[in-house]
Amino acid sequence: MIFDDQVLISWQDFMARVDRSWVNLVTSLMSDICGIKEDARMRDKNQGQTHAHVTGSMSVPPFLASARRKLAAGELAPTDYKRVEDRAVDEAIAVQEGLGLELINDGELRRAMWFEALISSIEGMGPVEGHSLKWTGTDGSIQEFPMPYAVVDKVRRVRSRTVEEFTYLRSRARAEVKVTIPSPTIATAIWSPRHSPSAYPDFFDLVLDMAAVIRVEIEELVSLGCRHIQIDAPDLSFLSDQARTDSFAEDGVPIERLVAEGIELINDLASVPGVEFSIHICRGNLPDAWMANGGYEKIAEQVFGRAPNVDSFLLEYTSPGVGSFEPLAKVPDDKQIVLGLVASKSRELESPELLERRIREAAQYFPREQLALSSSCGFANGVCSMADQQAKLGVVASVANTVWG
Repeated sequence: MIFDDQVLISWQDFMARVDRSWVNLVTSLMSDICGIKEDARMRDKNQGQTHAHVTGSMSVPPFLASARRKLAAGELAPTDYKRVEDRAVDEAIAVQEGLGLELINDGELRRAMWFEALISSIEGMGPVEGHSLKWTGTDGSIQEFPMPYAVVDKVRRVRSRTVEEFTYLRSRARAEVKVTIPSPTIATAIWSPRHSPSAYPDFFDLVLDMAAVIRVEIEELVSLGCRHIQIDAPDLSFLSDQARTDSFAEDGVPIERLVAEGIELINDLASVPGVEFSIHICRGNLPDAWMANGGYEKIAEQVFGRAPNVDSFLLEYTSPGVGSFEPLAKVPDDKQIVLGLVASKSRELESPELLERRIREAAQYFPREQLALSSSCGFANGVCSMADQQAKLGVVASVANTVWG
């Protein structure tokens, strides 16, 4: 509707009153302007992308490992331990900034394991026996890794370790910073069919409660100025492994439903405005063992197109059986794909030529300017030395500069 001399007229009436050639000219110009704005928006989006990523954890320096042992033995006061922890984070920041990385984290050096910051911030966990996670070894055997705790009561957020991590990191870093948090599907690691049904007879109720906890976590981070959040969702890789799918089905957890509802919850979490969200999918970071085996074909069908609020996917590409880059063709063209081509489970340094070739191969299926490079996962698994880590992050930075400038 349009106001004309205080008379309300319809668009159709307005069109009937003006010369058609003038209308056609204006319409054509407006179409061109809109096209130019859209092209400019995409150029700005691509120009603002970071092409060298640090996926998550960094190697634990020996002085921090020693301090952790002393703290556990009661030989080091918590206040003194915090100073050691701060020093480790400061050094991690210096390493990343020294390599010219534009988006950094704190190396997850305040965590004993990747999801500890979240799990230690909730009530409802308790010590248990007989709970374990299943992994597949290099020889194909199933290995069980004991989990000393599981959900035994309703979960409730009581503090935030992640907020502590972010506020310190932001105060010390010159580069842009990001925070890593688990997906709600982390419920697969903390729900025990033996110990958890008294609190959560339905596993998926725990997934929903974890999503609620994580949403509050995200909102608090955003209120403090956090602009980059990586959601770690290795559990989504279970979809690619039939043996793992069957194993979870025996415990009453259908993996296809987990992935379908999990990605919807992640997408809802990523609706918080003012933040760039990414999802990291890997197959676990233990040396010589994997949470799942298989490529991205099923993940491409059920995940990539169902997360419109997510900006980037960080995809591990070094595990056995991970397959080709062909599934990348199913990723919506408004995303960034970060290729995890530098192995965190091997000390061997990848050559720039190899990495550049693999990036060219991936670019056959997804636009090169919307690709990026990273390590496959974090470095806290103990495989790589501090020097190895420095070299591997260095090759990530140098190859990204060569390929994308």
